[in-house]
Amino acid sequence: MSALASTVYVCGHRKPDTDSAVSAHVAAGLLGGGDDARCYRPILAGPAIPQTVWLFSEAGVALPEVVEDIRPTAGQCCREAVAVGPETPLGDALDLLAMRGFGALPVVGADARLVGFLSPRKPEAQFLFHLNVEDFLGTILLAEDLAGGLGLRPISSPAGRDLSRAGRIQIFQPGLPVGPDELLLAEGIEAARMAAAADPAGVIVCGPRPGDAERALAGSPVPVWHFGGSLMALATSLPRAIPVGRIMSAADACARDTDFLEDLLPVLARLPHPLPVVDGDGRLLGMISQRAALAPPRPGLVLVDHFEKSQAVRGLPAAELMEIIDHHRIGNLESEGPVKVDCRPLGSTASILACRFEAAGREPDAAQALLLLGAIVADTLLLTSPTTTPEDQRLARKLATIAGVQLESFGRAVLARNDSLADAPAAELVARDLKEFEAGGLRFLVGQVETVDLGLLPARRAGLVDALEAARRAGGADFAVLMVTDVAASDSWLVAVDSEPGRCERLLGCADAAAGRLFPGMVSRKKQALPHLLERLRG
Repeated sequence: MSALASTVYVCGHRKPDTDSAVSAHVAAGLLGGGDDARCYRPILAGPAIPQTVWLFSEAGVALPEVVEDIRPTAGQCCREAVAVGPETPLGDALDLLAMRGFGALPVVGADARLVGFLSPRKPEAQFLFHLNVEDFLGTILLAEDLAGGLGLRPISSPAGRDLSRAGRIQIFQPGLPVGPDELLLAEGIEAARMAAAADPAGVIVCGPRPGDAERALAGSPVPVWHFGGSLMALATSLPRAIPVGRIMSAADACARDTDFLEDLLPVLARLPHPLPVVDGDGRLLGMISQRAALAPPRPGLVLVDHFEKSQAVRGLPAAELMEIIDHHRIGNLESEGPVKVDCRPLGSTASILACRFEAAGREPDAAQALLLLGAIVADTLLLTSPTTTPEDQRLARKLATIAGVQLESFGRAVLARNDSLADAPAAELVARDLKEFEAGGLRFLVGQVETVDLGLLPARRAGLVDALEAARRAGGADFAVLMVTDVAASDSWLVAVDSEPGRCERLLGCADAAAGRLFPGMVSRKKQALPHLLERLRG
């Protein structure tokens, strides 16, 4: 099983709040504690809010990694590649290609960075693999390349001879003129002696036993090497000595490890070979083929704290949905097959997870208890929200004892970390907890901003309304509503923007939806604001 196929992402909704982040972390630990060989990996579908960052820091626990899109990437699905260096003889590279069945062979430098690749499937390779090498001595092939690439044994290496002047390979024939830049190939010892006497750049003698060649030619005034095969075998082997760095294709087509496979399919369809995959520094990670990109492994997925398709992490269809753990209404999420659903009418998803600890006969450790308590407090506004149940209250007291904190003072500290109404940018406040819903053929957004002083709202209202309208337009929603909730007084002021004049005024029951109105006792989006809006839409 590949690493990706054995991975199960545990993820909350986009724009994660504290309950979503904590539930992903704790659920991954609970689910991964059995005999399942899969790796349960908590992730966040967006950046954590300040309250969440503070809570995880207090618990001494690292925040889950932010992964906003779970579609498979080239780095996750590439096959490990055997690479060669630029100095590797072509023959060795061809042997690797044939032995491993590769369509291409990456070429990397000493720092593992991709510098090119070799593929017999590229049109230019057909020429390079069968060229007349004698015409390329001194350009793509040097005399020392022949010695190393063909395993030639040196017999005579006189001092002061500059082999760089060798510019052409020639089969020695008595009586033909010989130039000082020619590297001569000779069959037999006598022919080699005659060739050396012509004072060429060097001589390669073929056929004789090494000892015989060495005794006969060791004192030659020109460099001499021995090749154990025939002259024909040597002539046909010459291309194998070319260093791949001199004939490789440029690495102009490669994938980054973060590239999504579906985006690479058009590129792979045009290429006759697999695509090299590199990291951000250009270091080779592997190769990806079109076949692998068309049928990538599917990770598992456990969703927590949401039941709406529009709130799920991007790339949802690329994973196998295994379970949903939530405390909201059942939304429009769909699955290919049966999945386990744990949806309970409690004040937070963290409360459900605390119950699952009890059902398993386990107790969370102090860090887990602190996280769960903080999430319950955040979602129930310190147990004052209408969503709060007696079970939430019981669990909060128990978790506070395990975590070693005083419930009221800790709860107030949690809520205080979520008040940014005074100074945070309006666009950031609106986007922080903005969720999408569908009803009656309409798509709409409902956001919530928490504060401990609703008196700050008048100075911020215009900016918040402008940011809400920008978010509505960007998301293509029909209307958008923002709750500014005073967690101390348990009241909310609602403002709204709309594509249809008059609709939001009817929804909020006020003369100007952008100015909004106060809803005393309304603190819950799930159990108060959303039911109010749905009832007004039906009416």
